[in-house]
Amino acid sequence: MAALPAKAQTEGSADTSVSQQLEKLAAALRATQQQVERSQKQMQQMQAEIDRLRLLLAAKDALPKSGATTATPTASAAATEPSERSSDKSEDIDILKSASAQQQQSKVESSSRFPVRLTGLVLFNSFVNQGTVDQIDLPSSALLPSSTSSNASTGASLRQTILGLEGTGPVLGGAQTSARVSMDFFGGVTGSATSGPAGTVRLRTAAITAAWTHDSLEANYDTPLISPRSPDSFATVAQPSLAWSGNLWTWAPQFIWTHSFTLQNPDRALSFQLGLLDTQTLNAASNLTQRSIGAGEASGQPSYETRVAYSSGKDQHRFELGIGGLYGRQEYKGDQRVDTWVTTADWMVPLGTRLRIAGELYRGRGLGDLGGGAYRNTVTYNFPNSTATYLRALDAEGGWLQWGYKLSATLDANASIGQDSASGNELRNSVPLSGASPVFFYARNRSSVGNLVFRPWSSIILSPEYRRLQSWPILGSVNTANIYTLTFGYQF
Repeated sequence: MAALPAKAQTEGSADTSVSQQLEKLAAALRATQQQVERSQKQMQQMQAEIDRLRLLLAAKDALPKSGATTATPTASAAATEPSERSSDKSEDIDILKSASAQQQQSKVESSSRFPVRLTGLVLFNSFVNQGTVDQIDLPSSALLPSSTSSNASTGASLRQTILGLEGTGPVLGGAQTSARVSMDFFGGVTGSATSGPAGTVRLRTAAITAAWTHDSLEANYDTPLISPRSPDSFATVAQPSLAWSGNLWTWAPQFIWTHSFTLQNPDRALSFQLGLLDTQTLNAASNLTQRSIGAGEASGQPSYETRVAYSSGKDQHRFELGIGGLYGRQEYKGDQRVDTWVTTADWMVPLGTRLRIAGELYRGRGLGDLGGGAYRNTVTYNFPNSTATYLRALDAEGGWLQWGYKLSATLDANASIGQDSASGNELRNSVPLSGASPVFFYARNRSSVGNLVFRPWSSIILSPEYRRLQSWPILGSVNTANIYTLTFGYQF
């Protein structure tokens, strides 16, 4: 019986030891939790500081760079240094507030929770046209002067305003996915008894892209890959500058594969592209809900395109030279088929830090749907000693060249010239068209352009431009029009 109290005493001391160990463990856990909380607060403070510095850096980068030189410090400058620092701090605070407000306003929420960015370019284009043109707010051809009405016009438009969205998606199979879409108001003209003519929204360009390190796949609605460049202009945005004057620009659906070869020098690269293009017949819409089958689509196959390019350097010092080619087929009534093709060369050459030259040349057949060939794909001929006719793809050639000079950090000057020429002999010897638009009776179209682009702030644009249009009909003398535009823009 004496052993029982001894056993109880032993069990009581064991329980006390366990209790003490648990209390020590609990105290250690509380201390660890407090340390974790302090670490989290420090990390949050560090992240807030990083975000603040990023905002400040982004806002400062957006400021126009001053061309003023730095003077040698003097005794008076040293005396005023504290006040200058105070002023700089005050300016930094204002920049931070503005950048923070802009960031809050620019947030766009998507259902997928992936980043989406809203972009836009509001353009107010005022113009004076001296001469008869095909359309007053975005002329591309000079027409025969009228003997019964005015041959001059003036006005303004905001139909070239652009709205866009850019989204970044997940990484799938090692490829970064992304998408973009842009719209403008050049799809048509609406109006009523109580309002003037306004623009109708239309799809401008769009793309879905999957990009790996050296490869990319893109399904888009954009310019053909064989013609990747356009001259700089804010007066002609709904159609790129020099459209129908040497710039093969027409937007169409296409699927592109691109592979980039990195050369020994990391600043140099060689790229190879293959594409399938749906060469749609222009103005083929029969009503607001459906369109007719284009000649290229009626052939039952897409057009095949390819381009090889060499590039070196980055940004304003980037040099690039590319060559491309396209082949397609078109089918017309009466089971008549023609082959279409084009070869191209394009370049961008920096000459020093201020001057750059860019351009494009092409030669081919049946280029009307690409933006060349004097608006036409084919010509019609009579069989000898017969009233029967046959079609032939119209020969065409052209190109454009632009000189760009950076006058200052906020002012650029550009001069460009372009020309599209169809075969005059083929047009003169073919069966004349009847009841067609006046532009289909031209053999050659040339545009000469000069503009200034002033951007005192990254979002503000002021651009005067002069264009001279010269259009040669199949028979007769050249028609000329002078176009003066002044563009105000706000980019966001």
